[in-house]
Amino acid sequence: MAKVQWAKGERFERKARIMVAARAEEVFPLLCPVREYEWIPNWRCRMVYSESGVAEKDAVFTTVERPFGKILWTCALYEPPRRIEYLLTRGAIASIRLELELTEEGGRTAIDWTMRYTAASPRIATFLRKKMSEKAFASMMRTRERQLAEYFAARR
Repeated sequence: MAKVQWAKGERFERKARIMVAARAEEVFPLLCPVREYEWIPNWRCRMVYSESGVAEKDAVFTTVERPFGKILWTCALYEPPRRIEYLLTRGAIASIRLELELTEEGGRTAIDWTMRYTAASPRIATFLRKKMSEKAFASMMRTRERQLAEYFAARR
């Protein structure tokens, strides 16, 4: 009888909270590959499947991310206007679960942003930890917070 083979995979997380001066009902639709063109400069994706044409459970799209190459994204959870999750995969090398949870706080929306990285080997884990260090992740979150602030400021 064959035995299960285990890779020496590794997992780590990055978490942040960003604040947006808008209601969750206004913010949530922007957490969509189609709508991200409106607020993330240089955003590019290719939609693979969506019955509605925007984010929905089981919608699929691809991006090309440096230095990772082509990434397949699947919307794994879709609960407007509070939660959305995407599963990102890079072949058999790595996966990332992106969890976004929105809560309203005094007329603003807090987005709790969690990225859970799982690498198929210690070598890939080391590479991912360098590319998405705590410092790099914090910088990305500041950028996303600023981009959303600019988007909503331009519409007020």
